[in-house]
Amino acid sequence: MKEIPCPSCGAPVPFQSAVSVFGVCPYCRSMVVRNDLNLELIGTKAFLPEDMSPLQLGTQGDYRGTPFTLAGRMTQTWSAGHWSEWFALMADGRHGWLAEAQGFYMISFPLELKEAPPHPSALRPGVVLHLYGQSFHVDDIKTSTCTAVEGELPFKPPYNEEKLSIDLVGTTATQGNTGRAFASLEYTDEGARAYVGEYLDYEQFKFSFTREFEGWATR
Repeated sequence: MKEIPCPSCGAPVPFQSAVSVFGVCPYCRSMVVRNDLNLELIGTKAFLPEDMSPLQLGTQGDYRGTPFTLAGRMTQTWSAGHWSEWFALMADGRHGWLAEAQGFYMISFPLELKEAPPHPSALRPGVVLHLYGQSFHVDDIKTSTCTAVEGELPFKPPYNEEKLSIDLVGTTATQGNTGRAFASLEYTDEGARAYVGEYLDYEQFKFSFTREFEGWATR
């Protein structure tokens, strides 16, 4: 882990991963971009919305035998609420994303698109797509905005910018029939990105270092 002085308050801003270029000062809430050993101040983050998520920065988990740590979060807000996208540092050197929405958990990893994905206007619920050798059908389409961030991220977040998210669900169960294949296409002004992974139950991630709530039993 590296710690670099915050350009606003001087407190140490931690970076656990070499791929992280963006961070939020845990003391003064300044948003910073890393340039080698220096930090550039780009603003102050908005307060995260109150939630009852058991997850937090530093929560550890396991995905199919590979431990991971949650190092950052983006809050995506849309017309019916919000969800969290957690930046997960895998013990094998990869980084992925754990989406948390209304009690559902989806882990996914960046997928290099070998060809341009369909135009969003051609996609609607039920349409079948093929990604990474798997078949998916369109499950949900929504427009959201990044409204809050914390921790570190591998890119400068598109703060207050809209993106179109298209969630895809696999047509077959995943390895060992323990989950359901999941993929996501994201369309922004900068182009399209794709992620592929799977839905799993909370217990399957074997989370530790989670938040505790008075009166709640540990899950």
